[in-house]
Amino acid sequence: MAGKPLNRLELRRQNDAAEPLDPMEDEADELMEDFDDDDAQEKRPKKKAKAPAKAKTKATKAAKPATRMRIVWVVTNDAFKPVGTFEYAQREAAEARAAELTAKGKGTHFIQKVKEPMPDNAPGLGAAIPRTPVEATPAKTKEAAAAIEEEEEVEDEEENDVDADEDAETEADDEE
Repeated sequence: MAGKPLNRLELRRQNDAAEPLDPMEDEADELMEDFDDDDAQEKRPKKKAKAPAKAKTKATKAAKPATRMRIVWVVTNDAFKPVGTFEYAQREAAEARAAELTAKGKGTHFIQKVKEPMPDNAPGLGAAIPRTPVEATPAKTKEAAAAIEEEEEVEDEEENDVDADEDAETEADDEE
C-alpha cells in the first residue's frame, strides 16, 4: 500500500533549515586529496587523458515519397509459388486459370490479392486513363442523321401550327 504523500512545503522548510555547506571546507578536502594523490602518482605511471567523445551528427535524409501500390490477382499453387498475375479487373480470367491448372492435376491452384508497387510509367493520381477512341459505324451515323432530321421537321410543323392559331385569334379579335 502506498504511504502518505509527502508535504512539499514541509520538505522545503527542512532543506532551508539544514546547515549550508561551506565552500571552503570542500576546497580543503580537495587539497588534501591532491596531496595524497601526488605521492601515489609518482609510483604509478600517468594515464593518458581520453579525448572527449564526439557528438554524433545525425544526417537528415530527404524523405522519400511513399511508393504507390496496386492490387493484382495472383494465381498460386499449393506451395504458394506464383504461377500467373492478372490485373485487378480480370478476376474471372484469374479464377479460370486457377481452375484450369487444378483440373490438369498439377496440384491445387487458387487466387489471392497481392499488393505490388506501381510501374514507373503509370499515370499519376487524377490523370486521365488513355482510352482507345470508338469510331461510329456508318450505318449508325445514317440512322442518327435521319432521326435528327425527323425531329427538326416535327418541330417546324409545330411552330407553324402555333403561328397559324395565333393569326386566327388576332383576326377574330379584329372583326369584333
